[in-house]
Amino acid sequence: MLRETWALYVREMKHWYRIKIQIFMALIQPIVWLGLFGQSFNFTNLFPSDLPGFDISQVLSGAPDYFSYLATGMLAVIALFTTMFAGMSLVWDRRFGFLTKLRVAPIPRGIVPVSRMNSAVTRAVVQALIVLLIALGFAYVPGLVGLTLSPDFGMLDLLGIIAVLTLLAIGFSCVFISVALAVENQETLFGLINLLNLPVMFASAALFPLSFMPSWLQGVAKLNPLTWAADACRTFAFHNTAPIFPVWQEVLFLGIFAAVMVGISVLVARKLLD
Repeated sequence: MLRETWALYVREMKHWYRIKIQIFMALIQPIVWLGLFGQSFNFTNLFPSDLPGFDISQVLSGAPDYFSYLATGMLAVIALFTTMFAGMSLVWDRRFGFLTKLRVAPIPRGIVPVSRMNSAVTRAVVQALIVLLIALGFAYVPGLVGLTLSPDFGMLDLLGIIAVLTLLAIGFSCVFISVALAVENQETLFGLINLLNLPVMFASAALFPLSFMPSWLQGVAKLNPLTWAADACRTFAFHNTAPIFPVWQEVLFLGIFAAVMVGISVLVARKLLD
């Protein structure tokens, strides 16, 4: 099983890094968000700096400014956007006959979603780390605001962020892989992706603090895996003392989400590829 999984994983990774425009397009969107939205919109300008007893970092989950808040949230958004297209290769493989070859090959059917899940996770984590470095680099550009991490930020915090993004990418990649196995054409898949991505992103704490949302939306956002991941990343990045949930609970929630979605994708593959 490991050999077959590795072979399909390598095939997916070659498709990714050989087409440089895919990497460029995957990175340009979050960079535009950070460069335009993150630089122009700042919550610190909405409140008097001398307001007694008011600390903007409490509103922004420990972040010293909105750009830092947005930059850490964008790491989770990148994982979401990258994994949304994890199922596209399945649609193309079905169209060009490669999926038919896999269906008659003597391999476990669960290898098909797992190999694509692994490649999607790799791409998501690599792209998120690149954007993290770019956000840190903004601080060295005159006139721009950069990402400011906690003075105590260390390697364990970085590994915590990577672990959180990995679990989030596993869960969402399996969601979209399962959808891709069930649909027959790319138009339907694109329609479902567009139906899911914006509601998941905006009904979360990735871009805006929960305290700025109506109560009903706060309840929805607290059930959103994107919120768990973004808040956990901020806890590691800023050592936030008042997270939405304790960080161990958010990691546990993400682990359960990832495990359930992997199980569902394997079951869907066994049913639809037999």
